[in-house]
Amino acid sequence: MSQKKIRLSGALFIAFCLALLPCGCYGGGKSKPMGQSIGKKEENKPRLIVLPLQLKEGQAYDGIGLGVHFLLGNVVAPHTGLKEFWFGWRVKKIFLEKERLRAYCRGEGPMLDIGKLGKEQDIRYWLWGSVQQQGSKVQVALVLKDTKKERKEWTTEMILDPADQLIGFRKEFLAWLDACGLPFPDAQETKALWPEKTTLKSLDLLGRDLEAYYLLSSWGNKGLPDHGLFDSAVSSAPSSYLAHDLKGWALYKNKDYKSAEKSFRSAVKINSNGLGAISGLM
Repeated sequence: MSQKKIRLSGALFIAFCLALLPCGCYGGGKSKPMGQSIGKKEENKPRLIVLPLQLKEGQAYDGIGLGVHFLLGNVVAPHTGLKEFWFGWRVKKIFLEKERLRAYCRGEGPMLDIGKLGKEQDIRYWLWGSVQQQGSKVQVALVLKDTKKERKEWTTEMILDPADQLIGFRKEFLAWLDACGLPFPDAQETKALWPEKTTLKSLDLLGRDLEAYYLLSSWGNKGLPDHGLFDSAVSSAPSSYLAHDLKGWALYKNKDYKSAEKSFRSAVKINSNGLGAISGLM
């Protein structure tokens, strides 16, 4: 074999080996969305989307509804009977203008046409509701709509208590999903029940941070609207998986990849099964 052929064969072998390597690396130039899917193809599984929870009429605005929305999105994510899906992937397609999103989060503006959106977005299940603070706890009212079955809708009310690291609320939520015909696989249940050490004030700050992130990631900005804003939830609840995860995605969106990685690693230390933070590290 000639020396030229040997060099050509070697080049082809190297190219083949490179093709086997993962196509992405942390901190690359291409932006990825919050909670980028890390699962296998799931063409036949339905999607479920969690909308921001609104405030009951007459309440002054706070971020608790958005904080609970973020919690529920992370609870549903490991459900293997559903296709992994995040509200952040469709913000701009559901709310065409940022003013509409802001108004919705404050319980203002027109109601969404869930049936129409379900067909347009190819999302079968839609979860929404409202929150009302009651002392040190929150009353959460939820509605789950199956858009493939015109009149199929489930409702419930439950209490969220930060004193038990939100475990009781999540267990009741999983039991309700079961009653709605979406039972959570036993092997996955522990992944939805990590210890979330937070307070109502921290959930408020988390929700405000999340709204800022949605506005930034969907409608753009030159940089973070307020870098300190994304520190506030972490400072208020330093052992909160949700706070560290969100801060990681905000920093990633701002192209501060080293700081983002640090936040994601802090989140994974708290919740080793957190799909959002794990995908941020990939």
